[in-house]
Amino acid sequence: MNFWDALTSWAERLPNKSAVVSLTGELTYAQLAGRAQHLAHTLRELPEQRVGILANDPITMAVGFHGAALAGKTLVILDPSWPEALLHSMVSTLKCAHIMTDYSAADLHKIPATVFKISENADSPPWVAQEHPEDRELLVICTSGTTSRPKAIIRTARSWQCSVEVGAPILKATEESITLSPGSISHGLGLYSLVESIHTGGTFVGSGRWSTQGAKNLLGRLRCNRVVTVPTILDRLFADMELQQLASIRWVISGGESLSPRIVAQLRKLPAYESCVEYFGSSEHSLIAYSYRDTHEQPSDGFSGQLFPTVSVHLHDIDPVTGIGTAYVDSPFNAIGYDPQTAPSIARCNTSTSTLDQARQIGDQHIAFIRREDGMLNLNGNNVHPAEIKAVFSTLNMTEVKIHLDTVSDKPRLIAYVRSPIIDGELLREKLFEQLPVFKIPHEIVSLNSWPQGFSGKASVTTLSDDAPEILKRIQIR
Repeated sequence: MNFWDALTSWAERLPNKSAVVSLTGELTYAQLAGRAQHLAHTLRELPEQRVGILANDPITMAVGFHGAALAGKTLVILDPSWPEALLHSMVSTLKCAHIMTDYSAADLHKIPATVFKISENADSPPWVAQEHPEDRELLVICTSGTTSRPKAIIRTARSWQCSVEVGAPILKATEESITLSPGSISHGLGLYSLVESIHTGGTFVGSGRWSTQGAKNLLGRLRCNRVVTVPTILDRLFADMELQQLASIRWVISGGESLSPRIVAQLRKLPAYESCVEYFGSSEHSLIAYSYRDTHEQPSDGFSGQLFPTVSVHLHDIDPVTGIGTAYVDSPFNAIGYDPQTAPSIARCNTSTSTLDQARQIGDQHIAFIRREDGMLNLNGNNVHPAEIKAVFSTLNMTEVKIHLDTVSDKPRLIAYVRSPIIDGELLREKLFEQLPVFKIPHEIVSLNSWPQGFSGKASVTTLSDDAPEILKRIQIR
């Protein structure tokens, strides 16, 4: 069933049930269907196929997504964390002549597009459907990429519908689910969990971006029984919340790196806890493999699990000793590819496309993915590639830089260690804020006169003490 038909089906059966709850309010299924249909009338009048959305509020995103789906438009997801120059550039590159938003007009007066807010008017049922080809562009979703320039991924309506319908039973997305997704609504995991929840008749609960107070507010209003997030935010939930606030959680769905034993131990303390599903996927391939996390299991250096139904993987360039090769995924969930204006084509083998990950097959339906060596970090649900940050330092002739994610303190902090003479802190701060989203900007810069050595003789910033002789200066950036 397509996304619009699923929404109106639930609106007819359960018109007064809450579909989306955010910090600004909530929408019932009937209200969501009405607003989406009202928006679709507006969108059909636009000559362009693509329309952008720039939003932090899950309510705005829910109406925008379903309105675009009904109108047969391609929804381009723009990231509110992008610096102004990057936002303007991506709007032009992705041909967004019109942008829906929940921002004030004053904040976006320089943007090269017509900006409008979604009306709160709602048409009365019956809702009118319109047939559109399932192989059309439905979404353009941007990754953080390995450079400061995002890659835009094109998804069809069929690929996302199939992913949701096949994955929902495994990921515990049902009519009874009240799903808390406390991360960004414009990133892949948050957007997917929103659409998945509505498609399956559940209630989606989200603040739109991580906020301790926002999460506390929402958990105080609803007894959420399902959480969809990444390990770093799950860790923050346990650190910042009283156990009683999480007492109704039954199912935990985690994407990204493996959960630490410390977090798994916290799950066992939840009185209603039933199961935790960790999954492996990508924006280009959606869901690939999953695993039910045993509370006594130790995390490995990668991900080992069972392939989702309808997904198959084969390997290229297999090492005869280890059996490890480059993974290619054949799946109805796969995206079309990248928008040619933002990235080269995805590597292909017939109908399969590469994840760029190394993997080892374990039987027909099980696979073990090896952790990438690109040093990607994950801070509060956001992917951070050190190369992006190092590129900014290189513009100031600082080429010896190591980026470290400090998770020892209560709040994870991004620290840049620079082997350099005393740094002009104000100039560096200005450059960082000009060229990077806020979540990629280091909290602190540590200037060193030499690299500290670990036991093996390799450079190791984790061995530094607060009074280490190698430290010249500490600069607080944010």
